[in-house]
Amino acid sequence: MKQQGILKSMFKGVSVVLGTAFLLGLGSLAVAEKASAHGYIESPSSRAYMCKQGTNTKCGAIQYEPQSVEAIGNFPVAGPKDGEITGGGIFPEMFEQTAERWQKHTLNSGKQTFTWNLTAAHATKEWKYYITKKDWNPNKPLTRADLDQFCYYYDGGKKPSKTTSHECEVPSDRSGYHLILGVWEIADTPNAFYQVIDVNLVNDGTAPVEPIAAPKNVAGKALSATSVEINWTASAKAAAYEVYRNGTLVNTVNQTTFTDNGLTASTAYSYTVRAVDAAGKKSPLSSAVSVTTLPSDNGNPGNPNPGNPNPGGPSTLPAWDATKVYVGGDKVQYNGLEYQAAYWTQGNTPDNSDAWKLLSNVTLEWNAKKAYVGGATVTFNGVTYQASWWTQGEEPGKAGVWKVVK
Repeated sequence: MKQQGILKSMFKGVSVVLGTAFLLGLGSLAVAEKASAHGYIESPSSRAYMCKQGTNTKCGAIQYEPQSVEAIGNFPVAGPKDGEITGGGIFPEMFEQTAERWQKHTLNSGKQTFTWNLTAAHATKEWKYYITKKDWNPNKPLTRADLDQFCYYYDGGKKPSKTTSHECEVPSDRSGYHLILGVWEIADTPNAFYQVIDVNLVNDGTAPVEPIAAPKNVAGKALSATSVEINWTASAKAAAYEVYRNGTLVNTVNQTTFTDNGLTASTAYSYTVRAVDAAGKKSPLSSAVSVTTLPSDNGNPGNPNPGNPNPGGPSTLPAWDATKVYVGGDKVQYNGLEYQAAYWTQGNTPDNSDAWKLLSNVTLEWNAKKAYVGGATVTFNGVTYQASWWTQGEEPGKAGVWKVVK
């Protein structure tokens, strides 16, 4: 009987430990699912996914987790260093590059569909696709200088489907072995996911037509709370230019400047431009430029900004710089408001990322298209609300993220 009592006590203790571990595991899983994003290009199969399939060998740890090629985003301004792009800076076997190291897909130029498998979807900023240049060296690790961007999709914070596809026009001016790089930029974290595809690119047998070059030096500036101006350098052979806002065509113009009207105050918009020649042939999209409209009220009496020693005047803090690295505690001014970095960040606009905390005590009219960070105050239907955390599109009075300010 005494032995039975001891066994019962031991069994009870083990059960408690196992039960606690199980519950902790579930809790950790829930947190991971809420906080993380992962994904890989499924078709055409990326280098990482082909490692999982066993088509590529001697791949290291990536064969177990092709969805985890994750690194700092805002590529190509930031991201993995040159020579480590193909492995996100963390999977060294993926850095290896020779003409024969990796299995290749035979891929035709022209319209192609690229499909991602998102094992954990997340709020998304944008998708970018690059291809190696005609004269790249396949026996050297990939660098930024080797790449041309040829496709772009803007999601603006939306959460994509588990299976997400993009139709892109693969350039027809090159053939043979090339790399295609897909970059999935996350909206509310500083990270991105990198997937490289090894392709043997072929054309339809016709002589390649010298492509029209994408517009360069695309820049923008806010003109008012509802309008911005975009300008760029002319492309040779261009007869017209298509201007895209957030990935959607908004106008076609025959000059190298465009004014976009009817926008929303204090809102960031992403613009790209494509050149079109007289025969209707189109260039790749230009690099994207982000422009934020001015606040709707630029002159508030008194001192609406407690960090500004010049009441009613401009902030004395340095302007936010997309190319600069900020650490927790750094302060900047952006579109007339002051923000403080919560942690390490680069390239994340202060009004569209939880990396930044709003310091300015300014109340704006709520806009469903605008992203708000914790601490931001808005008015809606005559009531003032404050955001508890990052939010976009959640209506004050109906969503728990908003609290009434009394």
